[in-house]
Amino acid sequence: MKEAALAATALLLADPALASSVPLYAPAIREVLAMSADSYYRWIARERLAAWGEDVTGLVTAEEQRRAALDRAGELAEDPFSQDQEQAIRWLEEQPVDTAAPERLGHRPGERTAPIPAAPHEPAPEPPVAASGSGVGRCGPWRVARAEERAEWTFTPYVGVGPLHFGMTLKEIVSALGEEPAVSSYSHHGEDRQLNYADFTESGIRALFHDDRLGCIAADALTGPQVRLDAASLTGCVPSHVEEWLVHRTTRPGSLAYSVAGDPIFVGLGLAIRSQRAGDVVLTRPLFLLHDWLDLWHSLPSEEWNFA
Repeated sequence: MKEAALAATALLLADPALASSVPLYAPAIREVLAMSADSYYRWIARERLAAWGEDVTGLVTAEEQRRAALDRAGELAEDPFSQDQEQAIRWLEEQPVDTAAPERLGHRPGERTAPIPAAPHEPAPEPPVAASGSGVGRCGPWRVARAEERAEWTFTPYVGVGPLHFGMTLKEIVSALGEEPAVSSYSHHGEDRQLNYADFTESGIRALFHDDRLGCIAADALTGPQVRLDAASLTGCVPSHVEEWLVHRTTRPGSLAYSVAGDPIFVGLGLAIRSQRAGDVVLTRPLFLLHDWLDLWHSLPSEEWNFA
């Protein structure tokens, strides 16, 4: 959780108004974040340190050597005729788990093979656009919030979304949102009670937990915040438009998978796109995930699968 908090801080320091705080945090970002087992955190460290004018030559070289070693070991491990196969397999098993590396996560049982990403020379699809929302006076169970009614949130992969970051407790989420949960679901293991999820109806989100820590955030398609990635809408859009736009951005093998329900899962982003009914149409209900939530079938509670 220290690395996640430091990564969030590093990204916040991109704001010029916080430039005076950079010297305070830069050493920790180099010493902790740049040495992380998580490749996404290492990328944040290199990108931010370079933006602040620091020398990252050594970090870039180390990353290239790390990738070359992993690639070579992976080739040997998959070669049944290699004399070094067993040694390569053992070496790979000894490496720290990289939660942000799609090629290390592999495919889960029951997931369909991802389609081939669009070729670089093909024109990029237009960014997805959110549904216009229900008109004035349109009430009832299928009312869709208009753009001006939705909060505007930004998604940072494997760090958090809007005011929420992964690893938060329920108390911290309540403080960040300024709202108590309307529904809280717990499971009981003997005398122990663990929080499964909490619904915040005013904010339009569901927070899902593991060991009482935030690991997944679902934005309600009808009333949830408009979450953006590179300024493109992810909430309340036509599912095929969001999927097409994200598939075009997916270039690494294994970085796109599908759940048993056909939901696209973008491993490199920690993002799944589920669908939610709104009358006769369906709209996107994005799920923002930590790496151990990517297996949706086993991670999500039944209430989420039955959400309509």
